[in-house]
Amino acid sequence: MENKKVLTDEEIEQYLLDLVGWKKEFKCLSARFYIENWNSITQFLKHVAQVIEDTNHHPDIIFHTATKTITISTTTHSEGGITQADIDLAKKINEFFN
Repeated sequence: MENKKVLTDEEIEQYLLDLVGWKKEFKCLSARFYIENWNSITQFLKHVAQVIEDTNHHPDIIFHTATKTITISTTTHSEGGITQADIDLAKKINEFFN
């Protein structure tokens, strides 16, 4: 079950120390990924889709084909801010690069 308690700015900043590429933007966590190889882009998008299915948490995703970048933003809309569920989603997305 998702932890949907809104995190404080201090808690978010602490988590961001370990979330490479992610930053707080207003009430969202956002990251922009540049992936050169089209096969790797496909694999990354499959990974993100699996993370979404596994967590039942649905980020906004923008795929810029011209620049081969994927921007992902997550927030817990029902709570009006960033929760542990968003942190967990970001961590699982980043696992692709490990």
